[in-house]
Amino acid sequence: MKNPSIAIFGSAFNPPTLGHADAVNYLLQTDKFDLIYLVPSYSHAFAKQMLDYTIRTEMLNAFVSDLKLENVKALSVEHEIAAPSTPVYTYDLLTYLSKTTLKGAQLTFVIGPDNQENWHKFYKSDVIVEKWGLCVVPERKKVRSSLVRSALSQQKSVSDMLTHSVEQIINSKQLYR
Repeated sequence: MKNPSIAIFGSAFNPPTLGHADAVNYLLQTDKFDLIYLVPSYSHAFAKQMLDYTIRTEMLNAFVSDLKLENVKALSVEHEIAAPSTPVYTYDLLTYLSKTTLKGAQLTFVIGPDNQENWHKFYKSDVIVEKWGLCVVPERKKVRSSLVRSALSQQKSVSDMLTHSVEQIINSKQLYR
């Protein structure tokens, strides 16, 4: 039996959008991966401002539930490896997963075109590519989290940018307003 091929799609998921859903669909269409894990950032390496980790994790779990895809799962683990006042680097995440939760699996880190431009700034980016591999997902659906946050701050509808459950959480908690 071969080791499973797993895509690790790390993101702030602030919030998870239909752009993320399209990226997942792209990964499924490549037929390269047995499983896709969506991993929310705990402490962002580039000091990105994000909602609290627990709220983003709640939204991500709702998002995955809305997708109804058996081989797509949320994996909230960065809080387990985070040190006070330091970011969690992709290299550290993949090292941790390779030694624990996903030991023996063939991991590939997934990024969007926005991160491809800055890939050279990632800690040990060359080692990540060599040891685990990198998959760049094209942006086919131009729905980014920043667009959602901007629309919400202007009290505009975001129904065409989010899954139903994510939108419900945002509305019920009055997030991004």
